[in-house]
Amino acid sequence: MESLPSDIVLDIVSRVPAESVFECKLVCKKWGTLIRGSNFTNMHLRRLLTQIHGGDDDGSDNLAAKVESCLFFACRIDDPDVERTLLFHGGQVSDIDEEYIYNQNLKRIYHPPMHEEPLFNHLVGSCNGLVCTFQHHHLVIDPIFICNPLTREYVHLPELVIKKEDVSGDRFDIEEGEVNMYGKTACGFGYVRSTNEYKVVRIHYLDYKEGNVEVYTLGSGCGWRAIGKVSHRLDMFKAGTGTYANDAIYWTAYNKVVAFDLAKEEFRLLRVPLCLQNRQNSDRCGLVALGGHLCLYMDKLRFEIWSVMKSSDSRETWRMELDIDYEAVVMGSRKRNFKPILLTKKGEIIFLYAESVLYCYDTKTTFLKMISDEASADYFEAVEVIAHVNTFASLEVMGENSKRYTVHPSRVRSPRDDDVIDELDRVALSEVCDTTRFKLRS
Repeated sequence: MESLPSDIVLDIVSRVPAESVFECKLVCKKWGTLIRGSNFTNMHLRRLLTQIHGGDDDGSDNLAAKVESCLFFACRIDDPDVERTLLFHGGQVSDIDEEYIYNQNLKRIYHPPMHEEPLFNHLVGSCNGLVCTFQHHHLVIDPIFICNPLTREYVHLPELVIKKEDVSGDRFDIEEGEVNMYGKTACGFGYVRSTNEYKVVRIHYLDYKEGNVEVYTLGSGCGWRAIGKVSHRLDMFKAGTGTYANDAIYWTAYNKVVAFDLAKEEFRLLRVPLCLQNRQNSDRCGLVALGGHLCLYMDKLRFEIWSVMKSSDSRETWRMELDIDYEAVVMGSRKRNFKPILLTKKGEIIFLYAESVLYCYDTKTTFLKMISDEASADYFEAVEVIAHVNTFASLEVMGENSKRYTVHPSRVRSPRDDDVIDELDRVALSEVCDTTRFKLRS
């Protein structure tokens, strides 16, 4: 292996799934050195993004074509003496056999302290290997922490702070000169294929109907850019997280679907299916990307999934893909919070029920089965889960002043350890993370 030319080694290893690259490091010293280099990182990421977003860069059959989403979790610890939420990498869906046991499948991700507000999400979203999460500060749940769990690189974006003098009237709660913005923000995280840019969108409402829109482009050096207002009151349930699909971020606005084009940085309304037009107050709905396509799910007496597609006049049309009766399978009290997470390559949909139990639905056999126990069986009060793909996307290469954290900060590292991308370690839930390195900007 040492005798192979470097360009051939790079071409071979850049076709290997990210999870298997660590094994390639062990082949020989030469391979380990090449894999740590920026040339390999860029080549592997380019090939992987081609597979994620469709097509193949050279038409060949390679391992990178077998890209499959992983599960990524935010889990609240079920301990009356410890109020905290931890982030975990949950592994690939293909690794799930008959049963998914949280404590046996989760790998701890080091991160700054997560907020402890149960009514708000912790995860904004995952895009091409980067995960965006919320941070709590100045009476706002803010989408400002971005990391790559595989490479342990992270960055904090500038904070949103609304002062008393920024608002008028008595419609806001003011605490020590700062405005309470809980439940008054929406956000999203996505990628523009044409320009290879990652963008975070943040919207805050200082009146009921009109929201102030800001966009942060990773690596641009421009910070948050105010680009105008949105005249729709986006649904801000669970911190108002939008759904990324096809170069846009989507939100519901009661019986509407609002899209933000990340390339044009413009809002527009989509046509909506009949189920959303006739939505009742008790009907629960949401958006999710399944197989890269935007889908709307509606939970009435049954669970429906609709997908959007372009019509002959280049406008959107909706088609009902699935109609699932899950009440016969889900036992106990009906909490009506069945949520689709991802579509596997086998044509199965992974669902999360009651912020606790994972289900798998086979779209071919229409068979729905439970694949995990209650989260409380593994010492979690509740779990939040999104789809995630491991990549070597680098915030530093994009131009961000990022940092990299280590799993064991106190251990002595040898010179050869420098800049080595280590595999995610399994860490005890009780282990306390050194979070001083994650302090928010003052």
